[in-house]
Amino acid sequence: MKLVNDGAPNLPTPGFTVAAENPVYVQGDYNAAGSFTGAHSYAAVIADTVTMLSNNWRDINGFDNPYAAASRPGTTTWYRMAIAAGKVIGFPQPTGAAWDVGLDAGVINFLRYVEDWTGATLNYMGSLVSMYYSRQATGNYKCCGVVYQPPTRAYSFDTEFLVPSQLPPGTPRFRDINNLSFRQNILANQ
Repeated sequence: MKLVNDGAPNLPTPGFTVAAENPVYVQGDYNAAGSFTGAHSYAAVIADTVTMLSNNWRDINGFDNPYAAASRPGTTTWYRMAIAAGKVIGFPQPTGAAWDVGLDAGVINFLRYVEDWTGATLNYMGSLVSMYYSRQATGNYKCCGVVYQPPTRAYSFDTEFLVPSQLPPGTPRFRDINNLSFRQNILANQ
């Protein structure tokens, strides 16, 4: 599934949540028109994985150049949404393998990329939640060359999510009850 918003503040209000069991691709300024100061909706993507595609992305470039990230140049792009997605299961590094073989790459690869972002910034405001292991997009972390060149990462938490009424629709809510003490009352008539 691919979401395209082009930065226009036309997501449904009060918010918009997409949930998919497969990977989701988010293309272009999504819920942010070149900055985080304009109108926006409370948005979320819950998916197997989430790949960020810049404003410059063209599907044909991906099909024509699957092994040449430099032929898929990214450009500075803005995204504003909460993301809950899976991650790849890491495994022990084989002897003699490159430093990144076996890594899930942690938060730096939680948002996926398929472009050469050299000199471009990925501006992200939202919340990142890793809740499970991916079932569909299970490929290893492959930075720097064939698949992608990383962007300058300008990630920040969206403090509006601290207000429950400003959470995206369908946001899971958890309550925790801690028993601090226990007392048994035995009544005379029992």
